[in-house]
Amino acid sequence: MKQIQWFPGHMQKARRQIEEKLPIIDIVYEVIDARIPESSRNPFLAEIIKNKPKLMILNKIDLADDTLTREWMEYYESQGIECITSNALTGNILTKIYKKTEEILRPLVEKEAEKGMTKRAFRAMVIGIPNVGKSQFINNLSGKNKVKTGNLPGVTKTQSYIKTNSDLLLLDNPGVLWPKFENKLVGYNLALLGSIKDDILPLDDIVIYGINFLLKNYPNRLTERYNIQNPEKLTPVEIMDEIGLRRGCKLSGGHIDYERVIALFLYDFRNSKLGKITLETVKDVFL
Repeated sequence: MKQIQWFPGHMQKARRQIEEKLPIIDIVYEVIDARIPESSRNPFLAEIIKNKPKLMILNKIDLADDTLTREWMEYYESQGIECITSNALTGNILTKIYKKTEEILRPLVEKEAEKGMTKRAFRAMVIGIPNVGKSQFINNLSGKNKVKTGNLPGVTKTQSYIKTNSDLLLLDNPGVLWPKFENKLVGYNLALLGSIKDDILPLDDIVIYGINFLLKNYPNRLTERYNIQNPEKLTPVEIMDEIGLRRGCKLSGGHIDYERVIALFLYDFRNSKLGKITLETVKDVFL
């Protein structure tokens, strides 16, 4: 796969806004997708925030492989990265987020107290790539649906401040991707989970990538979801044929409707219908 180069105007604007607002921010919350921890981290954001205190949020743990999530947490903590897990859709996470924020910002609080300043609300900037659940995360913290959410990348278009029920003021930002994907697996991971728009890469290639991943790592999921016996003996295209036959994805004349098969598989994969899956392991990425 050739390098994918793209940089929508609103993302370029968002990056500039992040840089402008960063001086008044106390801490950065970097929200990543627990299913693709490294693929969902924008390397440019690290350059922008530099030494600003940061808390990494491994979000969507309800969709990720529990064992691999624990391995990722252990890895990040071993690297000195403050992190916490989150199911922002249904979990009540405000208390643990605020407690962790207090721990990280204790030196700032003590410094301001020495200057005679009264305790104030922490100002946190929420950043991340599209579709990692930033808006759901903010709505969970604020206790209300103050931010528009959706399962498509690019829902948030502008910066906005949101007050939580605790002493925490949040600054939301549009999801920001980087101009090009050097590693094809990063692009495929993002496409498979819907973190980039479906017209960026050929969807048939993405589905074949997803099926090959399942065959290697979670072969039983294809049997459980689609009743395909011995899937490891079939090619990805043959598996697509089997899905089409079992789910009635057919054209006139009995031919397989591959567009419907592709849409069905992507929906199932992205919405955990194939079970809790993590696409990256610490060993595969770093060792």
